[in-house]
Amino acid sequence: MKNPKRPSGAVARLFGPSQNDEFADLMVRLANVGVECAAHFRATDGQDLPGIVAFERRADQIVDAIHELLDNAFIMRFDVPDAMRLTDEIDDVIDGMRGAAAHIDIYKRFLGELRPEARELIVTGERSIHAMRNLVEVLKNRKLSVAHVRDLARAINDAESEADRIIARAERGLVAEFSAPGSNTLEFIALERLYAMLEEMTDDAKRCGKLIVSLARKET
Repeated sequence: MKNPKRPSGAVARLFGPSQNDEFADLMVRLANVGVECAAHFRATDGQDLPGIVAFERRADQIVDAIHELLDNAFIMRFDVPDAMRLTDEIDDVIDGMRGAAAHIDIYKRFLGELRPEARELIVTGERSIHAMRNLVEVLKNRKLSVAHVRDLARAINDAESEADRIIARAERGLVAEFSAPGSNTLEFIALERLYAMLEEMTDDAKRCGKLIVSLARKET
């Protein structure tokens, strides 16, 4: 027997508003945790690992609720695999901040006072996460506009491009500073890896933006 055809997005919007609205609300809650976590990361220079872990745990609880909803959903507006992937990508943004905070904690001897380039990357990452949250909020709309979604995604892309410029400048500085014989290899590793982890925040947010643009295209 053939598998039944999956209901279309139009049918899901017509007959399944409760689960679809709940999904959108949970996604916005998850993105808001990311915004709060990014603000705390910036305010503490990433030095408060327990505080960042607390945000990660809040996010994990929301992710579990989303997975349960999707596992038991009858009619969903978006394909369940797409919705699952977007959920996990947003969670990865928050996991990335936890990873960076853990790195700072491990290398606190060298990272107890962050360099200006690291702070620039943190601010840029926070901006990309704000833009990601704004994009996630459109999931509450009854229909996604591709043009509007692309316009919102552009803010994430701009932040990601800015982060690329910052890390290129920072890495050139590290090479110049640590090329001399006798340079502290551990400090170089601590700084180079931190810059990469902070830049990854914008990459993670950009992946979320691409997924939402894809969802909008599929609705057209």
